[in-house]
Amino acid sequence: MFSWIEICLLAAGVIFLIGATLPWLRTYRALIGGACALLLITAIFPRTGNPIGEFLFGKSASGAHLPVELFGVVWWMLGAWLVKSLLDLVLRRTIFPNDDEPHARHLFADLASALIYVLAFVGMVDTVFKQPISALLATSGVLAIVLGLALQNTLGDVFAGLAINIERPFAAGDWITIADLFTGQVIQVNWRATRVRNWAHDMVTISNSVAAKSMVTNHSRPIGPHRCVIQIKVDLAIPPSQVIEALTTAASGSPDIAQGTLPHAYACEFGDGVMLYELAFAIDNFAHTHAIRSHMLLRMADALREKAIPVGSPAMNVHILSDSPAANAQTTRTTNIN
Repeated sequence: MFSWIEICLLAAGVIFLIGATLPWLRTYRALIGGACALLLITAIFPRTGNPIGEFLFGKSASGAHLPVELFGVVWWMLGAWLVKSLLDLVLRRTIFPNDDEPHARHLFADLASALIYVLAFVGMVDTVFKQPISALLATSGVLAIVLGLALQNTLGDVFAGLAINIERPFAAGDWITIADLFTGQVIQVNWRATRVRNWAHDMVTISNSVAAKSMVTNHSRPIGPHRCVIQIKVDLAIPPSQVIEALTTAASGSPDIAQGTLPHAYACEFGDGVMLYELAFAIDNFAHTHAIRSHMLLRMADALREKAIPVGSPAMNVHILSDSPAANAQTTRTTNIN
């Protein structure tokens, strides 16, 4: 006769089986079906007093005489798959609710799956095949040391990838600058490397350990307008107020300025006969920085040209004297050098 444990397991399995047929649960049909199968398999465990278990696994004279090990292997593998599927569902609903970073979610899921299946294998060896796991653990420990030494750099990249996905200084779709070397958009963060697409539309692969140790500037966070700065040099003879007015007027009429923001022009520092100015304005999309800077430079050039303001260092008058004193007294040649 069935005990109350088998009856509860069978009832729960039937409930899960009915739930798997409901249309509004079809998204979780595979997960519910796996749980149903695990409950039913557990219910027919070959124990004394369980007629189904005795019939299937040979404890009855007229039984099917299936090997008990088959039950154990199926139970452990199905349980490991179920735990892995539940973990993937939790990651999708909690840490990655919008599933906008599938590569990061897969990284965590793959590592957890490997650990789950290793534990299932150890449990299978101990409970199903009745083999001592001490020798297995000792052998696996030596193997782990050898693999750790051989794959030291790769393991460093893997753990760096985990740190990146936990701390999340950048994610897929973000525009970043790594160590002031190059700028690009993050495409993927996988087990070993981070893939970035640069301005030239080339794919740059950076090992996770290098990315984790480098200074990374994320241009996509926080979300909002991005500040863009253009510097120019103007002759000191031009009044700064005229230059600032011309730059501000040129930027104010640009459609590329982020809504709700105003451009600002500043006089920054003195140079050799010039004054350094900065024009700062906000843009909405960092990916369009090059095009917006080009358009803004054209507007600045037109505005300065209208006000007859030259850009750059002023011309220098250089008097070249001839070797002949008579010629020096008569003429002086003047050459303009920019």
